[in-house]
Order: sequence, then structure tokens, then C-alpha cells
Amino acid sequence: MKNITTRNFRILSDFMEIRQFMVEIYERNWKNGVPAPFLEYALSSDWMDKSFTHRYQIWEDDGTIVAFCFTENPISHIYFSIRPGYESLAEEMVQYSEKYMPRIDEKHTFVLFDDQESAKNAVSKAGYKKSWGYNEMI
Repeated sequence: MKNITTRNFRILSDFMEIRQFMVEIYERNWKNGVPAPFLEYALSSDWMDKSFTHRYQIWEDDGTIVAFCFTENPISHIYFSIRPGYESLAEEMVQYSEKYMPRIDEKHTFVLFDDQESAKNAVSKAGYKKSWGYNEMI
């Protein structure tokens, strides 16, 4: 049985744990979310608005990180990283995002990748539609 808890991201104390989580779940097709250097680069860059990092959300199962919801640039672009076996959290992640994540012009943009089926289904179920797409995996 899963014992899922949530908490807000604390940039100074959670970064290395989140980085390790992203390393563990990485797959070449970004099925589970972006690779760790993506977030690492964003958080260390001066162009990144870090004033909303306290709204990033972590889902844990008995202390193990199983999902992470965060933004990049612009701050209304929302990304999901989900450990395999925990895809059912995608709907909760969308609900959290709608309520707490920052918006631009009252809008969110969910940035999802081709094989993130559970996240795409959850976003679609919440009434969002695909507005554009590209696949540049250099």
C-alpha cells in the first residue's frame, strides 16, 4: 500500500534529492520527465524566475520521492516528473497545478513529452487541449 504525502519544494535543502530522483527515473524519451540537468541549469541561471520555487510540489511514498511538479521559464510552464508505478498521481498533480502554480494571463501551459501518457491523459481530463508541439531531442 502506498503512503503518499506531499510537501513544497525547499530550494536550499531539497535540490540534491530532487536531482537524484530525476537521475533515477530518467529515460531517453523523457517518458518520466526531463533529465536532471534541465532543472539544474534552470535553477542556476540568472534568467530563471526563482520567486515561485516554494510552490513546486513533491510527492513522497514513505520518504521516497515519487513525483515532482515544477515550472521553468516562463513561470507558467509546468513540468511533471513521475517515478514509474506512480502514474496515477498525474491527476492530483494537475489539480495542484491549477490551484497553486503561477500563471501568466490567467493561463497555465503543461509541457509534456510524447510518452508521458498518464500526464497527457490527466491534463486532457481536466479540460486542457494540445495547442502546439515539437520534438527536439538534441
